[in-house]
Amino acid sequence: MKLLWITHRKFDDFCATTPLAFANGLIESGFTLAIINPESEGAHSDAEWEHIGLEVNAVRGFQSKTFSKKVLANFESMELDFDAYMMDWQVGVKVGEVLAQQNRPCFLMDRSPPADTGILAKLQWKVWKNAWKLVKGGLFTSGFVVSNAHLRFVSQSLNIPATNIAVLEAGVTMRDDTLPRSRQDGEAWKFVYHGQLDKHRGIIDFMSHIVAWNKVGIPCHLTLIGEGSAVSVIQKKQAKHRDLFTLKGRMPQQNVLEHLREYHIGILPMPATKIWKLASPLKRGEYLASGLMIVGVDHEGHRFETDVGTWLQLHDESILRTKISSFLNSISNEEFTESSQSAIQFAHQHLSWSKRVEVLANSIRGEVNG
Repeated sequence: MKLLWITHRKFDDFCATTPLAFANGLIESGFTLAIINPESEGAHSDAEWEHIGLEVNAVRGFQSKTFSKKVLANFESMELDFDAYMMDWQVGVKVGEVLAQQNRPCFLMDRSPPADTGILAKLQWKVWKNAWKLVKGGLFTSGFVVSNAHLRFVSQSLNIPATNIAVLEAGVTMRDDTLPRSRQDGEAWKFVYHGQLDKHRGIIDFMSHIVAWNKVGIPCHLTLIGEGSAVSVIQKKQAKHRDLFTLKGRMPQQNVLEHLREYHIGILPMPATKIWKLASPLKRGEYLASGLMIVGVDHEGHRFETDVGTWLQLHDESILRTKISSFLNSISNEEFTESSQSAIQFAHQHLSWSKRVEVLANSIRGEVNG
């Protein structure tokens, strides 16, 4: 079965985990896959799929629009003879309309509604709504979202039947050699965050919690891995508390899981705003697969819908500092190791990418085969 996927994602950054997992999973499921994305030609030379690279050099806010124009221009010399088509909403409605004209099943991929603020957000929300109208109007068969909250939001805000939307939560690549974490008496709690270090993600507020816990006799340290708009603010705070924070730059995604094993607790500081309530953060599963406990802000985007253990500590922002202070003072080293083992088991049972790929592959096959 031949599938063309047009994605705005590059496969060499923090956001590459999902497209790589889906691409490799679809190949393993028997698909013949072609991918168009904004990378240089030859960037996927080692991959098992056909790659058409349309490199984009544009200022932030105009990358997707520029990429869409390049895709449309490329269609003029490209034979569209696929069994099905899939595109990210960021690619734009004009590309979607051309795909729909092929009279084959078409699918919309929505891994997150617009996350920017200000004028960029207004522009992106228009693109997002118009892309979903392809599903609403019947030009596209269905769309994929990352959570049930995301599904409800799309369905209710755009009046699209829930039956036309499928949930593909973030998964995690599992390893069989992961051992539960341990901690010694008197050892500082090692917190970690990896991903975009942007100002709207609550990272700066969480740094204040680290300072406060140390002041009341709870030794802890936070390592931040990534890059983004909050880096300069993070560096200033780090300069005042050099023993409490470590800032590392961007790390190759394939090294992240291995590196996470050095810590005790992963953080989910993203606030209870609309965009984060709809999310299914990759880091949540990666923390658990590495045997880490999770501390974070309580909202739908951070919770699981199945029963969880003590490894998940989510609280309202107003009481998080006090609640986690009490928790860290009460948990024994033995209980921590037991919780770590439980986290690993949960990840194995519920969070593997194979389950997500199965939903995606079956949805596409079901429409193609009628």
